[in-house]
Amino acid sequence: MTELTSLNIKVNRDLKNQADELFNKMGMTLSTAVNVFIRQAVLEQAIPFRIHIGSGSVATSSAKEALRTMQNQAIANGNEHMSMDEVNNCGKRYCV
Repeated sequence: MTELTSLNIKVNRDLKNQADELFNKMGMTLSTAVNVFIRQAVLEQAIPFRIHIGSGSVATSSAKEALRTMQNQAIANGNEHMSMDEVNNCGKRYCV
């Protein structure tokens, strides 16, 4: 089993509450969503969505689109209900 570690970050309280609500609707915890983001960034060796100077709504839309894309990919691969242990056991390969 993969050894887990903690990651402590500071985030605006309202933003955290909105993220909790969003990810809960997607069937995952905020912790799972952060793990998905980190895993995808490592796999792509890049931030998995476009970051640019501009209006906040454009950046927010890009982030939402990236999350929808990851969720759709998980659904297409049949692994949208993976547990954190299953996600962490995928190692450095795609789980399909």
